[in-house]
Amino acid sequence: MSRRGRYVLILLVGAIVLLSVLGWLVSLRTDYLWYDSVDFTTVFATMMWTRLGLFGVFALAMAAWTGLNLFLAYRFRPDTWPATSEQEGLERYRELISPKAGWWIGGVAAVVGVFAGMSAQGRWETWLLFREGGSFGWEDPVLGMDAGFYVFRLPFWEFLIGFGFAAVVVGILASLSAYYLYGALRFSGSGDRMTNVARIHLSVLVALFLGLKAVAYYFDRFNFTTQENQVTGIVGGGYTEMTALMNAKNALIWVSVIAAVVILVFSWGFTRSLALPAAALGLVVVTAIAAGGIYPAVVRNFQVEPNRPQREGPYAQHTIDGTRYAYGMEDLEISTYAVDSRPDAEQIKVTDEDRAAGEGNATIENVRLIDPFVVSDAFTQAQQPRSFYDFNEKLDIDRYTYTDANGNEVTEDFVVGLRELNPSQLTAEQQDWTVTHTVYTHGWGFVSASTTESDNGAPCFTSGVLSDDPGNCRIGNNIIDVDQPQVYYGLLNNEYAIVGIPDDETPREYDRPIDVAVSDDDSEEEDAEEIGDDRYTTYEGGGGVDIGSIGNRLLYAWEFQEPRFLLSDQINSESQLLYNRNIRDRVQAVAPFLTVEADPYPAVVDGKIVWIVDGYTTTNAFPYSDRINIANATNDTYSGQGVANQAAEEINYIRSSVKAVVNAYDGSVVLYEWDEQDPILKAWNAIYGGDLVVPKADLAGEEYDELVSHFRYPQDLFKVQRSLLQRYHVSESRTFIEGGEAWAIPEDPSQPQSVSQPPYYVYASYPDQGDDAYFQLTGTFTPRNRENALASLMSGYYDENGDPQLKVYDVVGGDDQSVRQIHQIITSTPEVVTTLRDAQQAGTTVEWGNLLALPVGNGILYLEPMYLRRQAGGQGEELPRLTNVAISYGGYVGFAPTFDAAVDMVVEKYLAGATPEAELEEGEGEEEAPDDSTETPTDEPTEAPTTEAPAPTDPPELEAAYEAVEQARADYLEAEASGTNAERGAALDALLLALDQLEQAREAAG
Repeated sequence: MSRRGRYVLILLVGAIVLLSVLGWLVSLRTDYLWYDSVDFTTVFATMMWTRLGLFGVFALAMAAWTGLNLFLAYRFRPDTWPATSEQEGLERYRELISPKAGWWIGGVAAVVGVFAGMSAQGRWETWLLFREGGSFGWEDPVLGMDAGFYVFRLPFWEFLIGFGFAAVVVGILASLSAYYLYGALRFSGSGDRMTNVARIHLSVLVALFLGLKAVAYYFDRFNFTTQENQVTGIVGGGYTEMTALMNAKNALIWVSVIAAVVILVFSWGFTRSLALPAAALGLVVVTAIAAGGIYPAVVRNFQVEPNRPQREGPYAQHTIDGTRYAYGMEDLEISTYAVDSRPDAEQIKVTDEDRAAGEGNATIENVRLIDPFVVSDAFTQAQQPRSFYDFNEKLDIDRYTYTDANGNEVTEDFVVGLRELNPSQLTAEQQDWTVTHTVYTHGWGFVSASTTESDNGAPCFTSGVLSDDPGNCRIGNNIIDVDQPQVYYGLLNNEYAIVGIPDDETPREYDRPIDVAVSDDDSEEEDAEEIGDDRYTTYEGGGGVDIGSIGNRLLYAWEFQEPRFLLSDQINSESQLLYNRNIRDRVQAVAPFLTVEADPYPAVVDGKIVWIVDGYTTTNAFPYSDRINIANATNDTYSGQGVANQAAEEINYIRSSVKAVVNAYDGSVVLYEWDEQDPILKAWNAIYGGDLVVPKADLAGEEYDELVSHFRYPQDLFKVQRSLLQRYHVSESRTFIEGGEAWAIPEDPSQPQSVSQPPYYVYASYPDQGDDAYFQLTGTFTPRNRENALASLMSGYYDENGDPQLKVYDVVGGDDQSVRQIHQIITSTPEVVTTLRDAQQAGTTVEWGNLLALPVGNGILYLEPMYLRRQAGGQGEELPRLTNVAISYGGYVGFAPTFDAAVDMVVEKYLAGATPEAELEEGEGEEEAPDDSTETPTDEPTEAPTTEAPAPTDPPELEAAYEAVEQARADYLEAEASGTNAERGAALDALLLALDQLEQAREAAG
């Protein structure tokens, strides 16, 4: 290459390096500015200085080590080298390196050091937890080490050991290369193949490697408590690991030490034969194979497998206890809920007289009819004054206390959502850079609707209404006061916004139209102005980055690759840049150690709209705790449809440690401590200066009462616990290992695809909760491999003191069906079949809401709302309208336009002694109802309903009619799940015809 070519190459390389470094520095500065805007610079500074410190320490250490080995190999190179063809081929390399050997050694050492430092800086969290981590107060039952050793200290020790191995290997490779280059080590020719200095140097390095191996074997023993047991399939060392493999590791420690000593003896020239060091290394390999592989396999196959409950029982018990502790289930309450086969249906009817006498039922009075997943489109259509306003695909449930028309304080739950600005709905003209980022900057309004009533099938809005039509709702439309309805931070808009203008300029941020009535009076806002038919406002918050200076504008022009930051006259001395506006990303940035809840929810606190986000501390290193994939555990109908998907992370410890509150207007983030005992949160709080989170004790103050009243049992934590309780509700190891009492999470019967049913929030009073109603998260279980039966109910809530309560109710004594079976029973009743046929013929889509299972009295009340989707005028959208409510209690099915009417149907059937629909499904339609509706509960649930034909004592015509109905119903369910519209319609007609023929056959049989 010519001299000019070399200069051009050097210039290009230099330019690339300069631009890369400059880009990194710009990102570093903009990150600091963002953290400063949210008052979390401590997080940024701690993270950056720790990473730089680790980079420097480990880069310097590796560079010095590499340079030392290269220097020693060069310093003790032979004065001459054999005249062999092998050495002659290396001569040109020696001539290149020798004149500037110091520079070559320093350069190689620097490059290796940089790579080592880059690897080490990624372990900044491991180092900080090692430095600040404390104890859990929970010891592993075998080795007796506190869990803090495994979570905080062991990971960093293992990193140091790994770094040591890497350093020794680099030293060996570097020394070998140098010795080979200068002839101290050769592979051909006569005489000694290695000089004495080379032998000593390399032998010491090999001995050091074996010494590190002994240390690694010592620490490997602790990993038995966190690895999967191959016999039981759960985490935690079993009989094989804690006996055979533990002994093998101890043996390997001593064998490695002995081998290292033998290598050192060889290095000092007592013998020049390679047989001795080869034998020492061979001893390590043979011991590893025999003691670490063959012996444990023999123990596992011939001692453990034939006697699994006896051998693995004690270790499985350790995992049961450890798992319950690690997932916050050590205080799990499991109680028996005894139900009757035919409970008194009058228990689910609450009259006005009952309420007046204080004898109402909180579960019945607050029964939830509106599904927040289904009605999002109805919210959007009814409360969307402009097309770019939108609601999240899944709305939320929250409870509020208000004063009713009689002056009484009432607490009810509501469907809530924010009217956010959705950039994807802007027109082509509105997507101009200036318009998108300076005009359409925010959404407007908190909207709520009743969960217990509807307005002719549409949501019954109670707050944030953009309409002058009050509708026919019992509750008024202004019960939740919002002083600051603008929504700058949410879930739908993560585009950056440029806000702020001088005092003498006209507001330019679009706020809302003025041609619609609003339930929240904000017309007196000083920074707003009405222009034409629209209202414009100016952001007055302080949560943005100041870009009034040319320096900051230049930084963000580079960072966002957008020259208009420098060219646009819309940016002025008062401008602020709002970005990282997705509230999950925002919380994750200020608290990178948290796993953030997938489904944040909005609330109104002191007139301000805030987002409440649950933050979890997790680890994958807790001893004797089973491991779970958090993405799989939290996946259900809502995942990816309005609810974020969690990362596919393996964990075996979780705590709901933080309640993060994000202001929807200014984006400020406050982290409130919620679990005072969590050692991981304590460690991170200490790492970031001790004031990262607001202590939970402060939340006891009256000024926080309204905020705390909106905290709810976290969904993702509940789903993880629910997933584990499929096996870990069993507390006895033998039963656990045999798996005979395992449960399963039911599939969502409202969905055609196979997906777990989401848990649901209800404001209710469950067994052993007295007359108090709690806002609780509920789910059900079925026995594994018996998907038609109900095994238990699970509930999570906060008590009066804000302490989490997790309860499981084992359902015994009756023949209650799973939600899937109940859905099949409901959709097979004549009333529902007729409705489905009419809807199908009218071209209307039927959508079922979440099927709730609620314990009421001595039975289970099942409730499933039916929505019909009709097209919105002129827009081609299908809007859901609640048309009917299906319930089931004691096997009786009620199906009517309102919940009260459905209850009346069930009560009427019960009092008339009619045969429950559930028994008709079992082919018991001709049996008489029992005289006493209250039966003595048995110890175990009865078998799930079957679909067998009626008993052969029935007339042949009636038996054939029953069989025809069962076949038609099966065909219909198959068509509903995977058939076309035509196939569903044909199957529905066939089922209706079969039911008509069954009724005729029953009448003919008397």
